[in-house]
Amino acid sequence: MILPQPGATCLDHRYNDAAGRTVGAITVAGNLGGQTLAPGLYKSTSSLEISSGDLTLDAKGDANAVFIFQMASTLTTTTGRQVILAGGAKAANIYWQVGSSATLGTTSVFKGNILALTPSRRRLCATVEGRLLARNGAVH
Repeated sequence: MILPQPGATCLDHRYNDAAGRTVGAITVAGNLGGQTLAPGLYKSTSSLEISSGDLTLDAKGDANAVFIFQMASTLTTTTGRQVILAGGAKAANIYWQVGSSATLGTTSVFKGNILALTPSRRRLCATVEGRLLARNGAVH
């Protein structure tokens, strides 16, 4: 089953669906900046960040490609960092399941749907193509 575009309704279901995926998980840790990743399920037992460069998500020509990122704790982007889509990747097919909160740095450009457990924040002039959702509180 491919996760549908998240909305205010059924957030718990979508969060639990993304968090419960295990088949074929690729272990990642720390900083994803400067990398190019193919479609798949990426799992971190701690926090993830995009700080030492931009992150490119390459669908390799598959317009239906899905990227799911699971992290036990936080997601952070630093000032000016970007998530770049390539090869037909679509923000609607990218899910960031965050075990606590997400913080998007000033002027960062983020792609995908953040499904956070606790309130997240978008700093000054950060742009998002997708949605920022929190199960337990508001997005700032």
